[in-house]
Amino acid sequence: MRRLPVYFLLDTSGSMNGEPIQALNNALSGMINTLRSDAQASESLWISIITFDRDVKEVSPLTELPLFQLPEIVCPQSGPTHTGKALEMLYQKVSTEVKKGSPTEKGDWRPLLFIFTDGKPSDPHIGGDDGTRT
Repeated sequence: MRRLPVYFLLDTSGSMNGEPIQALNNALSGMINTLRSDAQASESLWISIITFDRDVKEVSPLTELPLFQLPEIVCPQSGPTHTGKALEMLYQKVSTEVKKGSPTEKGDWRPLLFIFTDGKPSDPHIGGDDGTRT
């Protein structure tokens, strides 16, 4: 069976502390429960969760839906939103984890990405030498 990799990038910066992170946990739980009730999703979906604040962490590696255990997502009381670093990690993960097709075998479906954030990225501008931020 072909896999459908689904990656969640979750903002866990300081602005998400309190009600926003609780709402995120509730939304994720509801989504996973809904997906588990769908037979086709249970057969093909693989899920990964990456969080980003000052640090970027893979809190759940790519796991097939029936075996997936949703962790509680937490965040610090303050801190930046390093979206660029999260996207860099995602690129590395997709490059190594998503199976490419060949003339004799189909690979994975194209991966899906869901980004949950409430703020503007605070990564330093990559490639610039003027010290500006994007």
